[in-house]
Amino acid sequence: MAGWAEILGRGENHIISAFFRDRLYKAVAMLLFGAVLIRTAWLAEDAFITFRTIDNFVHGYGLTWNVAERVQAYSNPLWMLLLIPFYWLSGEIVYTAMAVSMAVSAAAVLVLCARLPGASALLAACILVCSKAFVDYSTSGLENPLTHLLLAVFYAVYHCRGPRAVLWLSLLAALGAVNRLDAMVFFGPSLAYALWQRRSVATLLDCGLGMTPLALWLLFSLFYYGFPFPNTAYAKLATGVPLGDRLSLGVEYLYNSLRIDPITLAVVAAALVVAAVRRDRDALALAAGAACYLAYVVSIGGDFMSGRFFAAPFWCGVMLLFHLVDFHPPRRRWCSWRPIPRS
Repeated sequence: MAGWAEILGRGENHIISAFFRDRLYKAVAMLLFGAVLIRTAWLAEDAFITFRTIDNFVHGYGLTWNVAERVQAYSNPLWMLLLIPFYWLSGEIVYTAMAVSMAVSAAAVLVLCARLPGASALLAACILVCSKAFVDYSTSGLENPLTHLLLAVFYAVYHCRGPRAVLWLSLLAALGAVNRLDAMVFFGPSLAYALWQRRSVATLLDCGLGMTPLALWLLFSLFYYGFPFPNTAYAKLATGVPLGDRLSLGVEYLYNSLRIDPITLAVVAAALVVAAVRRDRDALALAAGAACYLAYVVSIGGDFMSGRFFAAPFWCGVMLLFHLVDFHPPRRRWCSWRPIPRS
């Protein structure tokens, strides 16, 4: 009996040790990511377009750029609405925006790490901080952190879909689109596939209910500003520049990222290849969202801020890779395919 008690005690100690080791890895992962964010926090000049609207709203002038003109100069309504109460409380925008950006970015990484074994979470954090685009736009004052958080929650819900999953997926997609309208490209393919899998009248009703935030915002924008979309959409996308010229600029945008930040697009490419090799429809739907967004970015000619529109595809690539590949298997192999549960 003493022998069995000793063996059981050792087993219990091993379980406790593994539990705390897992938590330690995750804590180190979060501390690493937090330290890098604090070291690199900054604000982009484009963020001050949103900040001016926030300042006007807090001082009673409405969601305006110029006090006497209703123009939607910002392109990130949900991010703007999130910052308003914090600015109202603090009275200053620089450190407030940095702090909110870091908190939301940390929440996104925490959602990813919570779904991974400790060692894999630490490896994921190491990969994240090696991406210049992801680190730069995890602060910056722009809407990227909130897009990353919504994508992280969307991926988590998508991978463990329940009976009302379409409702939650639609809601997250709608919030992502309110945060930045073109982010809907990320959510579209996987949401459409989830709808196809569970096609029914009830599922369509759930999807319509989940899309309510986006519909309400577009109606508000049409009423308040006279246009459903931000002013920047009309100013930057309907320019009359030939498609060939836009594609040329988009390719240059890709080349610039590959030259100064090669890991970002390399991770995206690896995730797309692994998803294609696995031929898993769930993974392919998620990968299609990232691929379509890359194609969209190239088609509009990229952007003047290097890496800004590659941070979210990179984030999707990391989440997809750590879902498809097990980086912490038994000792004989350093990585293996991760079986994906079918819904």
